[in-house]
Amino acid sequence: MEMQGEHFLQIRTLLLDQKISNYPILIFQKPSQTILGRRILDQSQNSEEWNVFITHLEELYHKKVIMEDKLADFQFQYKNNHDKYCVLLIENEEEYSFLFTPILY
Repeated sequence: MEMQGEHFLQIRTLLLDQKISNYPILIFQKPSQTILGRRILDQSQNSEEWNVFITHLEELYHKKVIMEDKLADFQFQYKNNHDKYCVLLIENEEEYSFLFTPILY
């Protein structure tokens, strides 16, 4: 998915520039899971068979993925990692994690 990095960066920048959100989030998940956000890469387009979606903090808060008592912590972590992608990795319905990964230019 290295070739997709530029595409991910463009979409992230678009959300920021259009002031849709100050907290864009990439979601990597396997095909059989609940869909969050807007699909930007289909599993058929990569050998790892991940679907990739773009969303933002506000949507995840509204859908109760991020609870109110964790909102300030999340915003703090995000701002301290503003030069990285925020990724929500969903491996199955019970296993998911947020991580920050460097943006490679």
